[in-house]
Amino acid sequence: MSDNDEKKIFGLKPIWIAVIATVVVLGAVGGYFALNGGAHKTGDAAKTASVDAQPNGACGTALVRARDYGVVPFDATLTSSADGTKAENGRIACAASSGEQTYSMLVTVSCSDLTDEKCLDIYRVTQGDGNALFQKRAYSF
Repeated sequence: MSDNDEKKIFGLKPIWIAVIATVVVLGAVGGYFALNGGAHKTGDAAKTASVDAQPNGACGTALVRARDYGVVPFDATLTSSADGTKAENGRIACAASSGEQTYSMLVTVSCSDLTDEKCLDIYRVTQGDGNALFQKRAYSF
């Protein structure tokens, strides 16, 4: 069969029509996501949602952040005071619970603006039985 005997649509071979259609569809999908920011928006909108929902105090902020990390269940509630108690190395000890399970959190507060993510670091989160759920790694060089 020669090139002249093949079927042509709009003067093009069917393979080229398929290639052009694929490029158009992919371009439309890419343009949609580029203009609408995708299905999951992140950045300032996500940060603002967490900041607005935070209770006062270092422990309340730590609990919200531990929930965001997925370290403690979403329904965990604070069982210590919002400010916690001083622990070793100037850290603050906090307690939370979810049902029968209890959690201990140890946080480092470096400044007074708790809405700033850099002011509060979660150092460790443990379950009531002592199993560590989260431990900040020491910096190694």
